[in-house]
Amino acid sequence: MTEPTATPSAPGNPQHAAATRRVNPVAAHPITSIAIFVLVTAAILGTLIVPIYARITPKLGDFPFFYWYQLIYMPVVALVLWITMLLQRRLRRPDDTGTTGTASDPVAGGVR
Repeated sequence: MTEPTATPSAPGNPQHAAATRRVNPVAAHPITSIAIFVLVTAAILGTLIVPIYARITPKLGDFPFFYWYQLIYMPVVALVLWITMLLQRRLRRPDDTGTTGTASDPVAGGVR
């Protein structure tokens, strides 16, 4: 009888399916993904939970609290969404460009 040949645990051919398999970025970075989820959810809930800002008092001058809440909330949401955009960039692999196609590949969405 002949002995079976040993197979390596990782394929040596870079074109092999196991070597080129795409890894889900959310599964690869769970803490970053959770942080993005929490930040975006907090930004959305800040406008959906109306009793937080649907008050007349306290007033500053002639303006009720609602207007001051809006003036403060919008820049805060812009900052939070900018932070989430930076976190999403960390989820991408270096070879991901974020484009759908190239100029030489008209089928994938490039120039025709």
